[in-house]
Amino acid sequence: MKRAVIVHRSRTGTTRRLAQEIGRFLASRDIEPRVVSVGDCDVRALGDVDFLLLGSWTSGLMIVRQHPDQPWIDFARAIPPTKAPRVALFTTYKLATGSMFAQMRRHLGDRLPAPLLELKSRSGALSESDRRALDRFVAGS
Repeated sequence: MKRAVIVHRSRTGTTRRLAQEIGRFLASRDIEPRVVSVGDCDVRALGDVDFLLLGSWTSGLMIVRQHPDQPWIDFARAIPPTKAPRVALFTTYKLATGSMFAQMRRHLGDRLPAPLLELKSRSGALSESDRRALDRFVAGS
């Protein structure tokens, strides 16, 4: 069975809900998900999974200067270099995501393979287009 780790940093619970939704969706596709917060994740085990999904709430000035918060940045910088998992990013937001994904990629550097999917949600729910994108992501297309 393939395995996925869905790591999140949530401020109000919305990003955690999105991470849990992603986990339930992957489980319905016969992928063993593990949903964990950045504070509870052992970064040394991340190279030993098939899929790695990293999420954070969008911090910033409503419509400009969006970025992950410092605990997510510290977590991202602690990930050891690995070539193993297929990587996706996700975020939750109030008004706009702006430069959020670019900032997440910048903090990850070249420690992981380039993210192949970016998901965003205001409510913490997966849309039908998110579900289709996740299907393509896990299928490798």
